[in-house]
Amino acid sequence: MACTVLAAPAQAAAAAALQVTVTGADGKPVEGAVVIAEPVGGAAHPAVNAKAVMDQRNLMFVPDVLVVQTGTAVDFPNSDQVRHQVYSFSSAKPFQLALYAGRAHAPVVFDHAGLVTLGCNIHDSMVGYIWVTDSPWFGRTSANGTLQLRDLAPGEYTVRIWHARLAETGPQLQARLHVEEGSAATANFRLQHALKAELMHHGADKKWADY
Repeated sequence: MACTVLAAPAQAAAAAALQVTVTGADGKPVEGAVVIAEPVGGAAHPAVNAKAVMDQRNLMFVPDVLVVQTGTAVDFPNSDQVRHQVYSFSSAKPFQLALYAGRAHAPVVFDHAGLVTLGCNIHDSMVGYIWVTDSPWFGRTSANGTLQLRDLAPGEYTVRIWHARLAETGPQLQARLHVEEGSAATANFRLQHALKAELMHHGADKKWADY
């Protein structure tokens, strides 16, 4: 992966901002890439009363990837017409929600940073991800492969990217840059390999009586 990092003064005094762009090996924008800007040596600040939703629709997790700050309570409603049994064996948050329909369980608090892979014990094709970060500066790239992060505190940052279908790993998926108050920084990542093919498949929805 090639990565370039630039910083330029803003025209007027303003809070620091960061624009991250991710393109594929073919030069086309990569949509849905997770981007996290982590302050180097900064203290963790867990989210306060933060909430998020990971729904289940048409035998899929929606969204397929959710990014939250440490301390966020995530609700797992089941909007399908079949029951699901959501679980994760990931070290960042192992948990299991017994077979249910609708909103039968309290939200799950994700209190440790890391990647959490989700599955359903009933439908093996269901796979989802929750990326938990200590940083308050995160998001996913839009259809044009970019993400704008605003109101960054001045200092050194490690910018990391991740995608569920990455065909590569290693330090090339991150960059370090300095952000000053009143500056606008950019970080451009280009993948070296094409994304893996999508593996998620789902069948037609069924009815409660089928289970």
